[in-house]
Amino acid sequence: MPSQLRAFLRERGASDAEIARAEADDWLPLLAIDRLLMPGEGRYDVDEVAERAGTDPETARRLWRAMGFPDVAPGVPAFTDRDVEVLRTAVTGVEPLDVANLLRMARVLSSSLSRVAEVEADFIADEMHRLRQSGLDDEQVGTQLLDEIDWSTIQELVDYVHRLQLRAAVWRRLARSDDDTMVDLAIGFADLSGFTALSVELEPQKLGQLVSRWETLAFDTIAEFNARVIKTIGDEVMFAGLPGSVAHAALALVRRASGYPELPPVRAGVAHGPLLARDGDYYGPVVNLASRLTDIARRGTVLAPEQMHQALKADKSLSWEPIGTRHVRGMGDVMVYELHENS
Repeated sequence: MPSQLRAFLRERGASDAEIARAEADDWLPLLAIDRLLMPGEGRYDVDEVAERAGTDPETARRLWRAMGFPDVAPGVPAFTDRDVEVLRTAVTGVEPLDVANLLRMARVLSSSLSRVAEVEADFIADEMHRLRQSGLDDEQVGTQLLDEIDWSTIQELVDYVHRLQLRAAVWRRLARSDDDTMVDLAIGFADLSGFTALSVELEPQKLGQLVSRWETLAFDTIAEFNARVIKTIGDEVMFAGLPGSVAHAALALVRRASGYPELPPVRAGVAHGPLLARDGDYYGPVVNLASRLTDIARRGTVLAPEQMHQALKADKSLSWEPIGTRHVRGMGDVMVYELHENS
């Protein structure tokens, strides 16, 4: 093994036995990435890490679970000095009644960053495969990966995006009264018609390209119209904003998707009204209505209920085609319009 890589691994807490096992099992590049991200030797079990951090083992376990990880078995020295420092920072000054808020923040952070991590892992796996295909052995692959991964740049980007998003979220939150968890907004859903059947037919690589194209189109279009992506679920995207922003974003998604031959037609549903805001997501009948209108929409159309029509009837760039009363599951009979753009 190149002395540079061995020195790096030992400096980052890997034992000679771990290095030898990684060489034997052909996961030396994985050990290199593991130690780049989480340096340090595992010294403490959950009771010890809690004691050194100044908290109790149950709080440590709950925080670990809130981040999405199962309990570590008793007596297993899985935690490092860095884990002690972070746990101590998290619980310092937190009164017992505020632990719930700490756990809530940990859940949301973990849920959000897990998707970021999955994308990064895809990049790393692709690069590892490329390096191996080029004829490099695992020692060389591990060294090359360490040279290529600029962790400081990733940290800076995550911090910058977080600051931008927090600034926007604070402005949105402070626009409401201190005790008001209800907001008056519009919700939109859009998905790819026939995606389930298509996903069975496509090769994994082409399916991945299709999903990437759709997500790029959705995020760019929704942001352009001053709405905000709340989440994606498979081929479906949920977004929120003022009624006009959501309506125009939905129409633009339908229109622009038709310009990509590889994408199936898009259908969408939009609705407007009071929503429960919680942890960056929205809940309530308006959300359910928008989702179910999407389910019954024809390919290449946007459906909206009467309340959305009333909110936007003064917008001369939109036209509303009444298509009658539709029975919406769980919502009863709803007067539905097909929404169009005026040329």
